Amino acid sequence: MNDSVRPPDGDSEIEALNDILCSVFTFPRERGRPYLESAGLRNARVALEARQIAGGMVTLPMGQWFGGNSVPCIGIAAVGIAPEFRARGVATRLLRAELEALHAASVPISSLYPATQPVYRRLGYEIAGTDFEARLSTAAIDVRDRAPVLRRAEPNDESAIRAIYSNFARRTHGNLDRSEFFWGRVREWRGEPAHGYVVCRGDVVEGYLFHVQKPSSPGFHMLQLTDWAVLTPAAGRRFLTFFADHRSQHDAVSFDTGPGDPLLTLLTEQSFKLTSKTYWMMRIVHVAAALTARGYPDGLSAEVHLDVNDDVLPGNHRRYVLTVERGGASVASGGRGSIRVDIRGLAALYSSYLSPHALRLSGYLDGPDEELHRLAGIFAGPAPWMRDNF
Repeated sequence: MNDSVRPPDGDSEIEALNDILCSVFTFPRERGRPYLESAGLRNARVALEARQIAGGMVTLPMGQWFGGNSVPCIGIAAVGIAPEFRARGVATRLLRAELEALHAASVPISSLYPATQPVYRRLGYEIAGTDFEARLSTAAIDVRDRAPVLRRAEPNDESAIRAIYSNFARRTHGNLDRSEFFWGRVREWRGEPAHGYVVCRGDVVEGYLFHVQKPSSPGFHMLQLTDWAVLTPAAGRRFLTFFADHRSQHDAVSFDTGPGDPLLTLLTEQSFKLTSKTYWMMRIVHVAAALTARGYPDGLSAEVHLDVNDDVLPGNHRRYVLTVERGGASVASGGRGSIRVDIRGLAALYSSYLSPHALRLSGYLDGPDEELHRLAGIFAGPAPWMRDNF
């Protein structure tokens, strides 16, 4: 990492970064420092211009689930540039320096939620998944099932809650293998402690949820879930009943989800509204590390020859032979390069967000139909989405 982009040196630089981020994202200064500390001050970055702190960001070590594997990932958050230093390429320099350092460390991928796309696309990021909001009318929920026991979550439920989440998240594409930073946000949302509940059958916990209460329509509040996961349909029905039992004072329940939510299939009618909130972007930081870290369909045996174009990180700009066998992959340099793919298109392919045929129409990928069919099988998977915002 060059000397103009680095972690903040001392309290004065941390405060300067805090001032910039609080101004850019319009939140109170008293919230900024705790955010930086919870993310880890060592994970903050500042960009210097004329020996002044011109901007900065936060990096968030985590994992992201693809093909049943947790792929090491660095989330990029809170990218902010002071107004007097904008339009000077500071954000580009800040992100490029971080990407170069991550590539040198063989970090496979990086993900972020963009406030604006062009700067991230220039650096090799591309849309790779979704974040939807599901909103249910509590009065319209037609499920009544109180057979499993529902109770308040207790401290000794922690290991069961985390195991249920991992079981749920690993079967998706894109959800996080959470660090303590993200688990903290589940339990406390913007300074408000969340209420936790679990569903049990005997001594076995089959599901959990955390929620906060937000003002809704006049005279009503809304249950906003900060997280939930279930192992059984019975646990899902019990939570829907729990939501319906709030209908006298709460007119709705809201939670982040993907395009095919199993909880919503338990409703008799389509008494919910699914709204696209935003799309997240991903960057393949180290091609060989990313391709070998991901999981692949069991029982598939295939080989493809990739010619990857990366105009930002030259170490990725080469040909690769990807061999998939028994759910895993090996990568070797060289090969025919019969499938030409831009690093941005590789991100959308990797997450299963776009098929090879869709990427060919976008101009990100090209190759013989037969090889594109094979590539589609290799990267087949559920539609990628992410519940955690950062």
